[in-house]
Amino acid sequence: MPKKKKKSVGSKIKKVKGGGLIKFLQKSDYKGYPIWLRMVDGRIFEYFIIYEGELYTGYNVITPREGKKKLTKGEIAQCAALIFTAAVTTIDTLIVKDELLAKNTDKSIN
Repeated sequence: MPKKKKKSVGSKIKKVKGGGLIKFLQKSDYKGYPIWLRMVDGRIFEYFIIYEGELYTGYNVITPREGKKKLTKGEIAQCAALIFTAAVTTIDTLIVKDELLAKNTDKSIN
């Protein structure tokens, strides 16, 4: 009696046509801190930054206009610019916070 061929785990996975669920949009630096932008499921725009060894993240959910299923390339570019601005603002806020803490620490020591 011949042995039955075992099915691999991959044979149970359904393949989806089209792009992936997560799309990398941009990697850049601002004031020496790295920023990564990505789009999840075509509507969630997320940023990641590493500041002083810690990971910070934020996101916006942008849905297509009424009657549309997807965002246009122009709308995706605008959303990426919006979330990039949020990342830059986060870095600027963290820098100001650290400067204020440093000044207060110096005053309390002296």
